[in-house]
Amino acid sequence: MTLDEQRLRDALDEFARGVPPRAGLADAVLRQASRRRTVLRLAAAGGTAVAVAAGTTFVLTDPLPAGRVDLGSVDPAAAPPAPAQTPAPDPVIDADLDALPAGAAAAVPWYSGGVIHHGAAEVPFDVEFAAIRSLSAVAGGYVVLTADAEGQDGNELWLVSSGGERTRLARGAVYSMAVSADGALLGWAEHDWSAGSLDDGPGRTLLYVADAATGEVRHRREQTGADGPVGSVRGFLGPGRVVVDSATNAPSGVYVWDLEADTVTPWTEFGFTTAVSPTGELAAVVPPNEAADRSPAVVDGVTGEVRWRAPQNATIGTGGFSPDGRYVAEVLEIGPPPAELPRTPGALTSYDYAYEIVVADAATGAPVRTIRGLQPAVVTWEPDGALLVQAAEDDRTALVRCFVDGGCELADPIRDTSDGRPYDLGSGL
Repeated sequence: MTLDEQRLRDALDEFARGVPPRAGLADAVLRQASRRRTVLRLAAAGGTAVAVAAGTTFVLTDPLPAGRVDLGSVDPAAAPPAPAQTPAPDPVIDADLDALPAGAAAAVPWYSGGVIHHGAAEVPFDVEFAAIRSLSAVAGGYVVLTADAEGQDGNELWLVSSGGERTRLARGAVYSMAVSADGALLGWAEHDWSAGSLDDGPGRTLLYVADAATGEVRHRREQTGADGPVGSVRGFLGPGRVVVDSATNAPSGVYVWDLEADTVTPWTEFGFTTAVSPTGELAAVVPPNEAADRSPAVVDGVTGEVRWRAPQNATIGTGGFSPDGRYVAEVLEIGPPPAELPRTPGALTSYDYAYEIVVADAATGAPVRTIRGLQPAVVTWEPDGALLVQAAEDDRTALVRCFVDGGCELADPIRDTSDGRPYDLGSGL
């Protein structure tokens, strides 16, 4: 790595102080940007390379068994006529945005034009569009993480009722939030950097779990000293255990906050948590930044032991696990990593990445379905087990619903993006 490249990476890491610390932060900024456009462009001026990344295509693979009968073990004269069989669905879905039929409105909340859309419901929530950080449904309404409305460093956490009434729960260094599977509990953390550093993390963190319908705090914990950085809330392992990361790019592991015992204890030696199954049985984690093997892993929700490893070019986003915990969606980036792209000083080069969304068995990692032909910006699941994708194509975007059993449809009409993206799915990556 050249000195200029190191300076660029350091600048990106410093800029990221206002967002959750995560594995390979500078590389992740480049990779996740690539899901928001179509082409990854590498601008090289002198010895400094800046990658501005783009588009997404996903694929899901499914090794369905052929199911053929062993004719050598059957007496043809004695066997009854074989019943007519319906052919198994093709394990690969080739989706063409222009050929998809219209379907029902998305069954998860999304944001557009000052309104939270959720099925047929429309709830007013007027903020700057670019301010939306995360959006989830909870009992009685929604919880929204936004950028600070007054331009201060940090974010604001809002509870929005189904009638549009809003309550601000937190303001400041709030990097993430998590909702229990039943929507009854909401968890978050507030970090205090006044006693910390960028290298060591914040010196103090306040952890909260509240009633998601009222905002009333049910559990509160203070982390200080060496434990000060530990507490970035990532998900619920059932109603009584909360997965927490460290608010630093050099984490010491992943931890679990036991609400009844009020203890925070080590859980795995991985660096960061990217998704937690709604059932609490599994979680997706990635190694710390310095690890030689950076491939994601799915771990046991109780023991933290590794169940299986995903490819190194795979990402399992926040909404990766299906509601019943049966499946997990992986987005695979097909192509060279940004660091290996050809670089010509003073020239602008581009590389067209392809992306595959692999729907896999969450317990084993065995592929189940492949979707091709779309460029996904966000991937998440609907309550009935359908995969919902915010897909992009040139200057167009659409919400696409795909079924594990096969087939895709539009959950929202194709929209023009030449003047900016028209909506935000709000969760998933």
